[in-house]
Amino acid sequence: MSALAWAISKRQWDLAALCLILGLLETLSKLPADSIEGVLDILEGENAKKGW
Repeated sequence: MSALAWAISKRQWDLAALCLILGLLETLSKLPADSIEGVLDILEGENAKKGW
């Protein structure tokens, strides 16, 4: 069982969030530098584009 699955099953939300953040950082580190700007735009969502 992965650490994320274990954390979710035990309702250890802080650990689950940490696992997700570490996974995101690992994935972003493998992307070309110019791709990260596009990822950030997606993560900001539609409200950021509207200035909310």
